[in-house]
Amino acid sequence: MAPGYEGKDVDNFEQDIVRSLQNWILYIEEHGVSHPNGPYKEFEIGRSIQYYVTDMICVLCFGHPFGFVAKHADCFEFLKTLEERLPIVEKFSIFTEVNHLLALVSHIPWLRRVLPSAGDSKGIGKIIGISRELVKNRIAEGIESRPDMLGSFLSHGLEPSLAELEITIALFAGSDTTATSIRAILLHVITNPFIYLRLQREIDSGIMDGSISSPAREDEVRKLPYLQACIREALRIFPPITYLRERVTPKDGDTLNGYPIPAGVNIGFNLPGLLLNDVFGCDARTFRPERWLDQEPAHLRNMESTMDFVFGWGATSCLGRRMAKANQSMFFVEVSHAAQSID
Repeated sequence: MAPGYEGKDVDNFEQDIVRSLQNWILYIEEHGVSHPNGPYKEFEIGRSIQYYVTDMICVLCFGHPFGFVAKHADCFEFLKTLEERLPIVEKFSIFTEVNHLLALVSHIPWLRRVLPSAGDSKGIGKIIGISRELVKNRIAEGIESRPDMLGSFLSHGLEPSLAELEITIALFAGSDTTATSIRAILLHVITNPFIYLRLQREIDSGIMDGSISSPAREDEVRKLPYLQACIREALRIFPPITYLRERVTPKDGDTLNGYPIPAGVNIGFNLPGLLLNDVFGCDARTFRPERWLDQEPAHLRNMESTMDFVFGWGATSCLGRRMAKANQSMFFVEVSHAAQSID
């Protein structure tokens, strides 16, 4: 699945992200910008960002948006269902024994009616139904017919039923975490005037000297040091995922910090607490992007290795890391481009 998530099998991976972002910006310019001689427009940017991210992931997964931006509405009540179910999912990630019980009772016919189903008219079940139909159509027209994530999964031998499930999970998990991270970065930047001005100057300078294209490219935005520092710092202060991400100790047990741990024990970690570790300095609770720019190389590596836990680690690290990082960076550069044109 990695080639699909990492964009290696998606021919227009970067272009699809940019096009989705530009379509969202066009909607903002028409419906969310108030002009001096025009009517005042209220606009909820937080929810709107979630519409953009969800449609963008739909494009990467299926090759087309589902209409969240165009309608500027929660299509199929997907986001409503997502927000209602995520707290439950987080609890299941802690009390893992419940998962085994749920797997057993899900085979009871009358209980299955309360679980998401492909026949549902809304919510996650509706997305499952759309995914199932798209997988069926894709197989009928040829597995390698389209260079998107679904095509990648199928061409690498993933069974249709698992491809259907994986696409749904990508939309379910990726839309919430990516939107949350962008909103966290935006909140911390715009509520700190000096940080906002410094970031704006860096982006403006890149646009003026030609080091940032229009539209911006992924390799260009990753070279903006203050932007990347703002992104790291916001994710450190407000990580989009906070559950324990437990792992089970091996059959021979393990040793952590000198403490022997028996076999078969679930070990998790407190990510928000870890990201306030002393490695980030005595002011770790403060949003200060400069901390990522004024460190000795060895200490910076320690900070970066600790930050890597935001995306998990090992065989179960986040496969959508590139997509998330590209979105986080391109969002602020493209919005800055658009703001200049509006001015």
